[in-house]
Amino acid sequence: MFFQGKDYIRPSKKLRLLSVVQALTENERLSQTQLARFSHTSSAMVNQYLAELHREGMVQFAPVNRKSFAYKLTDKGQEARRSMLEQYCAEMVRGFASIKELVRRRLEPLAARHAEGASIHSAPLRLAPLRLAPLRLALFGAAETGEVVLAALEGTPFDVTLVVDNDEAKHGAPFHGHAVQPPAALLAEPGLLAVDAVVVASFAHQRAIQQQLLAMPGMPESAREVVVLL
Repeated sequence: MFFQGKDYIRPSKKLRLLSVVQALTENERLSQTQLARFSHTSSAMVNQYLAELHREGMVQFAPVNRKSFAYKLTDKGQEARRSMLEQYCAEMVRGFASIKELVRRRLEPLAARHAEGASIHSAPLRLAPLRLAPLRLALFGAAETGEVVLAALEGTPFDVTLVVDNDEAKHGAPFHGHAVQPPAALLAEPGLLAVDAVVVASFAHQRAIQQQLLAMPGMPESAREVVVLL
């Protein structure tokens, strides 16, 4: 129900409690075994949480039969749930903002090289400041990481003009204003990229995708400099 990582974002007691009370908001007839699945913990631990919530006046126990109960959140429990959910969402938003900043910083050298190259090829004397054309990017990865990268690039000198993915089922499908293309679309012609740089929008498969791109027939040698890993 709520995101819980294995190594860096470990589930806390507060998150497990939030999972329990949120699940009860949606269905108060859930068993302790079902609540354990929602909260990624054991039935014994859920039993302790329910007892604690009951003592604090947040949950009422209503017998269903001799063996089971319905667990109903009280007004106090609902207020606590809203407060915990607000704090959880605030933390997730801060994490999302941090990832966006990471993406921007990772692409800063690319923007600097683009600006430096433009200044070298411009006339030595100008009456007005040089206006750089947006740096054209392709995203490799039409999934959640690609969505984060697109959000991070809003208001930057980067222009995503192409989205590609290995998944044939996604080819032609819309992705935030782009039609997903196969990787071959990265080449305008053999030896020439259709964009200025390719951002590998995948944290799990970055190296494999990088190797795939560099080994593609017709991929120019310059791709080693402009295939960017996050």
